[in-house]
Amino acid sequence: MNRYVELWGWVCEVFGDQAFTIDQFRAEFPSPDPAKVVHDLVKLNLITRLQTGTYKPASPLDFSRMMVKQSMSKEKLLGSPPAPFAYSHDDAVRIWTDGYYWTGFTAGYKPVHIEIRSTDTRRWEQFFRNNKAAYAFESDRKTLFGLVFILHPVHELNSETRDGVPVISMARVMEYCLERKGGYEPAVSYLRRKFRAKLSRG
Repeated sequence: MNRYVELWGWVCEVFGDQAFTIDQFRAEFPSPDPAKVVHDLVKLNLITRLQTGTYKPASPLDFSRMMVKQSMSKEKLLGSPPAPFAYSHDDAVRIWTDGYYWTGFTAGYKPVHIEIRSTDTRRWEQFFRNNKAAYAFESDRKTLFGLVFILHPVHELNSETRDGVPVISMARVMEYCLERKGGYEPAVSYLRRKFRAKLSRG
């Protein structure tokens, strides 16, 4: 656990939902530089500055909502990617069906599937680490929660542009859906209706 988050827990334990001053903080938590610690807690949204020298702990609910908001905002990172990519899997289905069919997520887990070139894997990993964004590979065995970038390295990256974003081809999306037809029948029907001519040519 992050030390500041642990400290916030004790601040909540000591002050509850009551305001406190820097002097009260200093009296409860010995520190060589309490002003800096309080400043850092404010910066991390763990406490709120009510006025100069007076603070209030963030409520657990407010803090959890802030963490969720920060997690969900990470998808914007793909607006400035370190290397080429293409949305794939369920995200590609969502894009090609114009948002009509959106699946593959839960209330607590929001994966973002992207194909990347195998040779760019380390660049992507460093990019996500630098931006404190969660990422994983499809084969990873670990607990996943919040917005997580799922990386699918491929030898050769092929993509099309749809609605201004790179995505795998519609033909590949159709193949993906047909392999899982039981749960993806609505997506298959939508794609066939909208892209009948294109599918026929394919």
